Amino acid sequence: MKTIIDYLDDLKEKFGSDNKAANALNIARERISQVRKRGQLGDETAIKIADALEISRDEVLIAAAIARSEGEVKKSWENISKHMGIAASVTLASALMLTNSSAGAFSDFATFAYRVCILC
Repeated sequence: MKTIIDYLDDLKEKFGSDNKAANALNIARERISQVRKRGQLGDETAIKIADALEISRDEVLIAAAIARSEGEVKKSWENISKHMGIAASVTLASALMLTNSSAGAFSDFATFAYRVCILC
């Protein structure tokens, strides 16, 4: 699971620097420094980051919620994140199965889905 700092690193890689990333997000450069120091950010900034990186807003919003949370609340957010990942894996496997309609592909998908469900 990626952290807020990981997403900031992705932004820095995409735009070349934290300053250029801040400009692209239309936020103050100091805001990125604060996020790097505290490891936390607000939901509006999380959405801007997701949009700039062209990734799911949900993914970054959950990472932001995890960073702001503690104890049982943090564990719950981590579980939500884990289940999102499992759901994405099942969806990807389904899409792959549809592109390859052989019986072997279906068997592989069934085995994969069975293993994922056991992990839940």
